[in-house]
Amino acid sequence: MNPTKREGLVLLAAGCLPFAAGAVIPREGTDLIPACPFRSLTGLPCPLCGGTRAFAWAARGDSGFLDYNGFWVFFALALLVAGVFVLVTRVRVLDAPVRTPLRAVLFLGALGAAGWAWALAERATIAPPG
Repeated sequence: MNPTKREGLVLLAAGCLPFAAGAVIPREGTDLIPACPFRSLTGLPCPLCGGTRAFAWAARGDSGFLDYNGFWVFFALALLVAGVFVLVTRVRVLDAPVRTPLRAVLFLGALGAAGWAWALAERATIAPPG
């Protein structure tokens, strides 16, 4: 398969999967997902805290996802748009941010920092464990 087409399909799949998972998970969360170890140890939300519930709400078309970690919903939407862009224009978008290991670490670090900032900002709406 052409690398550009593969990249576009991977981006589309990566953007769709969280919404598909959110569609089968109840809005209130589930006991099937273990408690966040970072949050259990520190009492602080991790960069992903609230993401599962955000996708559960977003998959149902409810703007309540903004009360959880909506950053990841917007990121998944960006993946979908990027996937369509790559498939239509045949221009790869992942090469620049992950070309070198340093760039990949910085890119992933920036994503984690943005998710964490949202989780910390929404701390009051994300119920603490227990």
